[in-house]
Amino acid sequence: MVAQLPPDGSTALDSAVAVVAVTLMAYALVDQRLGQTPISGALVFTAAGLLASEQVAGLITSSVGEHGVGAVLELTLVLVLFTDAMGAGLGSWVTEAPLPGRLLGIGFPLTIAVGWVLASVLFPGLGIWEAGLLAAILAPTDSALGLPVINNQRVPPLIRHALNVEGGLNDGLALPFVTIFLALAQEEEQTAGRGHAASVFLRALVASGAIGVALGAGGALALRWSMNKGWSSRPWQSVALLATATLAYVLADLIDGSGFIAAWAAGLVAGLIARESLAAAQQMPQDVAQLGVSVSFVLFGALFLAPALEHTTWTVVIYGLLSLTVIRMIPVAVSLCGSKVAPQTVAYVGWFGPRGLASIVFADLVATSGLPEQHQIVPVVMLTVGMSVVLHGLTAPWGARRYGRWYAAATARHPEMREANG
Repeated sequence: MVAQLPPDGSTALDSAVAVVAVTLMAYALVDQRLGQTPISGALVFTAAGLLASEQVAGLITSSVGEHGVGAVLELTLVLVLFTDAMGAGLGSWVTEAPLPGRLLGIGFPLTIAVGWVLASVLFPGLGIWEAGLLAAILAPTDSALGLPVINNQRVPPLIRHALNVEGGLNDGLALPFVTIFLALAQEEEQTAGRGHAASVFLRALVASGAIGVALGAGGALALRWSMNKGWSSRPWQSVALLATATLAYVLADLIDGSGFIAAWAAGLVAGLIARESLAAAQQMPQDVAQLGVSVSFVLFGALFLAPALEHTTWTVVIYGLLSLTVIRMIPVAVSLCGSKVAPQTVAYVGWFGPRGLASIVFADLVATSGLPEQHQIVPVVMLTVGMSVVLHGLTAPWGARRYGRWYAAATARHPEMREANG
């Protein structure tokens, strides 16, 4: 006998599904047209979620959150982590463009450090690890929200490559910081036993990473061997990649590790081993991930951003704006010192660091962790992501065109400039 949802729960879920379906269908009819405007897909989906929220139209209520919304967000992030890591082109990173190394190796830790300091100042009620946790959650960027920046052919390949690799890998690099800071915050609040952080470190980083490496390597080698034999077709190769990402997540979760770290490591290793041979098979996982991201932003607008707007304070707004400007742009400028790129490039890379799905999911993990300070951390993250969706979405096409025009004029005068010789 199939279990039935209560009538009210069933109605709420049906209403939410209907809103998501209508939004996806409507966007599909005009996505090419909107691509010529400053209105991004994330902005459309977030706005639809806000309008359908309990606070506005009442079509998507908080009760929907009890029916697997967290699982949808988490599985979407798993696919995004896996496909981004697999497609980041890490092998060509070292030979083609050292800029991603600067952004990830210098800029990213500095972003967490600056965000940590400012969070401690603006939110004195947060403990030291809670402030670090907030900074780590908001450190990763989302390249999916900056596609006009990455895809614009007027922007030099060196810069597009750097932003693409940074956005594809920094969410994975944020995972250890988020995991450890959350464990330390719980231990500080005595919600976990002594030594909990060390145990989390071993399970989340070491064991989960090993699971991801093993599955990524094994899956990629098996698929490459099968392809060479002519035994597998492209659709099932795509299914195998989806299964690899999911299996890495589940196995790590079974040992109370980090399924996200496992999925990211699996994608990274699979990309290093067989990225070129599996390039065609990556398309379906990327499409599934993109669909999941679109659905996630509708849910974000309705279930996370709308409630956060009800509890917004000037301090939250100030930190959100600082996160999108000072906390991002100063570390980027420091990391690019000595790279010989122009100040215009530094400003361009520094501004276009949109926050997206990774920050949403990390904040949702905090919301379900039992951490007492979650009521301070979660609204800050959600409002910051909301501001990023609007500000980065509206400025991305304009910024890419303006930077592209500057680059064309600059290379005409100085063809030897760094941006033109990646």
